[in-house]
Amino acid sequence: MDLFEKNLQDIEKRYKAESMPESAENETAEDIPESAETSQKDKGRKGDFDDIFWGSVIDASYKRQARVSGFLKTVCLAVLAVLTMFFMTTMMLGKGWISSVINRVGSRISFTLPLYEPPKLDESYYMPDGSGRYTTEGLAKALSPSVVSVVVYYDVTPMTVIGGSAQGSGIIITEDGYIVTNAHVVDNSPLLINVILHDDTPYAARVVGSDPKTDIAVLKIEAKGLSPAVFADSDSVSPGEDVVAIGSPAGLYGSITKGVVSAVGREIRTDIENLEMECIQIDAAINPGNSGGALFNMWGQVVGIISSKLSATYYDGIGFAISTKAAKPIIEELIEYGSIRDRVRIGITFVGVDELAADSYGYPCAGLYIASIDENCDISNTELLVGDFITHINGKKVTSLSETMAAVSGMKPGDEVTADVVRLDPKGGTTNFKITFKLEKDDTATQSFVEKKD
Repeated sequence: MDLFEKNLQDIEKRYKAESMPESAENETAEDIPESAETSQKDKGRKGDFDDIFWGSVIDASYKRQARVSGFLKTVCLAVLAVLTMFFMTTMMLGKGWISSVINRVGSRISFTLPLYEPPKLDESYYMPDGSGRYTTEGLAKALSPSVVSVVVYYDVTPMTVIGGSAQGSGIIITEDGYIVTNAHVVDNSPLLINVILHDDTPYAARVVGSDPKTDIAVLKIEAKGLSPAVFADSDSVSPGEDVVAIGSPAGLYGSITKGVVSAVGREIRTDIENLEMECIQIDAAINPGNSGGALFNMWGQVVGIISSKLSATYYDGIGFAISTKAAKPIIEELIEYGSIRDRVRIGITFVGVDELAADSYGYPCAGLYIASIDENCDISNTELLVGDFITHINGKKVTSLSETMAAVSGMKPGDEVTADVVRLDPKGGTTNFKITFKLEKDDTATQSFVEKKD
């Protein structure tokens, strides 16, 4: 028996019970006289039954329609909410954010910085001397698409949604979305990173690798057919040569400034680490937001990555770009491994004291004055104490950071080092001794600050 038949029987029973008088319960059909009035009542009762039956059927139909309508409304609202969230997220993060999330830890690739040809323009955009150099206008037209703006979000508020928490610049290095910038632009575990292309198209970005010691980081966006920059050997750069910087100072996307090379081969130490990088000094205007942008020669080739500005009220026109010669191996290792392999550290902080400083301040010798010792490094297990001087490492005299790095150049974590130490005793005498310790792995360069936050 199906539900319809059951409902029908229930209605018939209810109809009979309600319509039959109590006094007639024991009467048979033969005892009830048939009359016109009775016939009319029977007809009336049949009409009542039809009303009750079909009313129940219609009511059940309305209920089913209401349930279906409510379900469809719920589905539509849910779809609308998902689409709204999707479009809002896309507006916030930019294109490719889904792929960026899926590929967050992406597989490593063997990578060598590719070489491209500069874009070809009409002859009016080149210098008339036939050298192949662009005019400033031609360079801006040809190469601005190779430079991007980088917007970093450390939180999401009405203010940061508009302009981001911090801004910098970046250089496209491959057609499929690898971008080099400065480590200080994307460090401190940002919540979101947005890359804005030359045509104002936004893309969500992830950090492939970042190295604060050299102030270089690599980002990846899920895009195709980009306009990568052309990189050149920075050894070809000469003082006095014209150069152009492209970046986003103060969030002003695609700004062009021009100047000359003030000097080459400057060893500049980053603000947060004790590692000097070979830089090109320039007088082109550099301001916050230019960091990570490109320094081009007039042939349209990148010769440096804008990194810092020596800023003070009494300094002006002194800017620096990390030379491509120094940056190239860092970029390639960050893309391949997410870190810098086999970089070593000793485990000390020190002040370099040369011969002149030692004579001037009455120190017993020149060398590395030990300011602190990392207890997590093997050197802490030796006799070395704060206040001692290390004068030689592996037989090489050391009085500065560059000499120290040269003394352990080519060595790997776990390799054993011998150092000569001089200690000044309370009576003014000195004690000389040697220590032996193992080098530690330098984990400063880490893969993806965004992933570390999770």
